[in-house]
Amino acid sequence: MVFHHARYQITDFEVFYKGGVWLFGQAGVDIFFVISGFIMWMTTSARPTTPADFIRNRVVRIVPMYWLVTLAVAAAAILMPNLFRAVELTPEHVIKSLFFVPHFYPGAPTRIWPLLIPGWTLNYEMFFYLVFAAALFLPRALIIPAITALFAAISVIGLVVPFEDPILIFFADSIILEFVAGMLLGRLYLQGRLALPAWAAVPAIAAGLVWMVALTPWEAPETRLLVWGVPAVLTVAGCLSLEAGGAVGRNGFLILLGNASYSIYLTHILTLGVVRTVWNRLGLVEQDPAAAWIFMASAMAISSAVGVAAYFLLEAPIQRLARRRRAGCRSGVEAGARLPAVKSSG
Repeated sequence: MVFHHARYQITDFEVFYKGGVWLFGQAGVDIFFVISGFIMWMTTSARPTTPADFIRNRVVRIVPMYWLVTLAVAAAAILMPNLFRAVELTPEHVIKSLFFVPHFYPGAPTRIWPLLIPGWTLNYEMFFYLVFAAALFLPRALIIPAITALFAAISVIGLVVPFEDPILIFFADSIILEFVAGMLLGRLYLQGRLALPAWAAVPAIAAGLVWMVALTPWEAPETRLLVWGVPAVLTVAGCLSLEAGGAVGRNGFLILLGNASYSIYLTHILTLGVVRTVWNRLGLVEQDPAAAWIFMASAMAISSAVGVAAYFLLEAPIQRLARRRRAGCRSGVEAGARLPAVKSSG
């Protein structure tokens, strides 16, 4: 995702990464959605939860940092508009962005984007969370079939009905089926049926990544599920098989990047705007492949570093505070439940 957004920051560099297979960075979203479906299934299997608790936990996990960075983007758009290539700030745009309502982006009216552009994926995430929470009212065995039927029906309708409303256009995309694929992987994993041997898992991962990149030029809304969705499932399945078989060791650096991935994801657009501005002011822009690669490597490294810093300074403290408050609330409820009943007199 960072690579995808870095490649079009500077026009003189963009020519070296324009179109074709260079668009493969967008496929990170498809992997992300498959993993999300997997995690939701796994976490609710390990610890049964009510629909209300599920939504509360997801809101606490997603919303604070998203709101913080979105409001930071709004402030930057007012104070330093040169950080952005196309932004038109309106109150409606900000409010709909904060509350995950798909709408046309004022700076690019054909795009359905929030103010913090990568946040379009969170609109899908919140939709999935709402549907998943509602499905928790059902017996466990019916959750995946129910969500599969609903998302499949929505996707088919989206293919045959020419919607004009941005909300209907957005959610009637077949990309939502990738959440279902992730849940299915979760069920197979728990059943012990997702355990390819390493000699099969590694080629599966390689095939998925090659498929994802090689077919990128043919990606379109109608073909995304085949071009990026299927290889995303193959890649995640291969990685899970390696993990289940104990073939993957713990790497501190990769764990750090994984923990900070949400902060990196949210902050990298702002970071890239700053890097682009500094690069231009230092006169480092020239239409040369080497200069372009130096910029790309620097932009990705700096974006990752800023995201890690945001994780330690903002995201982690927010989550710790939320956990303490939830623990305090639970303790209060349990203490109240243990109080002896007092008979009224009079």
